[in-house]
Amino acid sequence: MPQLRRAVLRSHRILAACALTGVMMAGVLAPTPAHAENPALEGLPPVMNGVKLHDGRNMVSAQFGMTLNDPYERNLMAGVSWRYYLDSWIGIGVDLWAGGGVSTSLTDDINRELSVEGGQSFVLGTSSLQLLANANVELIPFVGKAMIFGDQLVRVDFHIDLGVGVALTSGSGRVDNETSVAPMFGVGLRFFPNDWLSVGIDLKDYIVNRVLASRKDGSVPGASFDHNWLLGLSVGFFFPTEPERDE
Repeated sequence: MPQLRRAVLRSHRILAACALTGVMMAGVLAPTPAHAENPALEGLPPVMNGVKLHDGRNMVSAQFGMTLNDPYERNLMAGVSWRYYLDSWIGIGVDLWAGGGVSTSLTDDINRELSVEGGQSFVLGTSSLQLLANANVELIPFVGKAMIFGDQLVRVDFHIDLGVGVALTSGSGRVDNETSVAPMFGVGLRFFPNDWLSVGIDLKDYIVNRVLASRKDGSVPGASFDHNWLLGLSVGFFFPTEPERDE
């Protein structure tokens, strides 16, 4: 048995060595594509007549969204945003959201169960996001092109948002209204059907200090910072409508 084990291990080493040798030989022997040199292109940049989608332009967007992780109140939001792009990779701006909450199935179940147990109507105190406002910096590490719907070529950017602002929350029952500092981090994709219009999808995390809900006995716990993941869709309009182009 030890000899069989050693033989199997030896065969495995040989097979691995052969495979590695084959891969190396394939790389050495693989034909390299021929590149025809064109003296007329010597010294020219790799991209010519490039469209500067961001540089020196303003963007005003209408946006709609909803939060994803609320246990007691689902927040439905709408708002506007503004960006000014200092360069192709960085912009500054402001986001403003307003909305309200809709009870989740968990809140409905709690109200139903406690109303039956107590013999009288019970309404859980909750809080929802009423207003989110923040200033932010937008970083754009990637701008390129993508195919959508099989044959439509559109420009696309990937962006990162970092900001800080204020959040107003609306309370019900014994839960009070609150005002909180709200740091924000987000990522998103933006598609450009043409030079002055964009359609975006973003996921942003607003960290808000608030009371999510009262306890079942009616008492209210202390407020604490919690994550509020906001999934948003936007339609943006760029000004000036005609972007600059590389010479």
